[in-house]
Amino acid sequence: MVRYNIDEIDEEMVLGESIFLPSGEMLLAAGYRIKERYRQRLKQMGYKTVLVHVEGTEDVIPDDTITQESQREMTCAMSESTKELSAAMERFRLKSNAHVKDVIAKNRQYLSKFIMTSGMAAALQKFIDEIVSQGSVVLNMSAMQQSCPDLLGHAMNVTITSLCLGRKFKFSYDEMKQLGIGALHYDIGLIVTPPDIIAKKPSERTDAEKRIYAEHTSLGYVMLTENGSVPPTSAAVVLQHHERQDGEGYPLKLKGDNGPPLKDISRRNMIHRFAEIVMVANTYDMLTTGRDSDKRLCVRDALKELIQMSGKAANAEVVKMLLSMVPLYPVGAQVKIVNAPRPEFLGFIAVIAKNCAEHLESPQIIIFQSKTRQKIKPVLIDLAKHPGFELELVV
Repeated sequence: MVRYNIDEIDEEMVLGESIFLPSGEMLLAAGYRIKERYRQRLKQMGYKTVLVHVEGTEDVIPDDTITQESQREMTCAMSESTKELSAAMERFRLKSNAHVKDVIAKNRQYLSKFIMTSGMAAALQKFIDEIVSQGSVVLNMSAMQQSCPDLLGHAMNVTITSLCLGRKFKFSYDEMKQLGIGALHYDIGLIVTPPDIIAKKPSERTDAEKRIYAEHTSLGYVMLTENGSVPPTSAAVVLQHHERQDGEGYPLKLKGDNGPPLKDISRRNMIHRFAEIVMVANTYDMLTTGRDSDKRLCVRDALKELIQMSGKAANAEVVKMLLSMVPLYPVGAQVKIVNAPRPEFLGFIAVIAKNCAEHLESPQIIIFQSKTRQKIKPVLIDLAKHPGFELELVV
């Protein structure tokens, strides 16, 4: 299968994977031709790419970091929780003229019913079990759920990335759970942030709007502190995920030491290690999805940006660990050959067929189109055994 941009789909193409609604209901089955009305529906739902059946690439199957079933289960649970919290806050606002922080503090015991619900807890346990059971951790972002609302999809991507980092740092099961709870709720304070402020790019916000936006960390923290299912370490993620290693973050101006995020009782008055992980996961997802930015970066450029932030804003050890588990080219992605030891392949189009955890920079590829986009007999090449190829991401 080959991943195509949604705008490149035509009615001759055959869907390579079944597509489900967040509810679990099948929207389109694999094997059907993608008619224009289906393409438009998928685009409206937020899909940017889909997998298409291409002869000779049948064995190209992107590995799910988390199964689609578990992602759908989490999407439903998070969506219900967000809806209930939003409705509750609207009711409280109507009944009170107090500042929103006072409203939350006064009603946080009631609000806690909709935080870390039993559905979210069950889905999180599946996330952790699936990640822990993997032999090696390779983060395939393109295989993650695309069809849930923006903020929910972002929170889920951040949670999956954070848990993968926790696994790489050999966290215990309980530590993974605490990290996961914090990551799921890290932006919960945005529920009470005016939507028009959230919709703006950071550079477009006035100083007053920036202050209001920054309050989501402390508001979210207050919302979580009354819930017995939320450990203090998880609540710390919500409060501290915008802190920086150099102390120039908010709201507490805490500093970090750029060390591995491992348990250390001597670390006091510093950014909590779980918050350091979520900060990196959050930044990576924002860079690759284009959220809060006018431009969406490819994986290579996003990682370069993170490297530049490493040490001052982001924890250097966490960034280093992320680099070790993110393939530059995810399985199923189309790439153009821009340099090759065999000149006849220059400009040809290939699909990433397989990534090896030990050699993420050298995947296996299947060349399936000429430089004029004509079909050719598929050619499999293992770049670990045939160095000298340079690739450029197409989709």
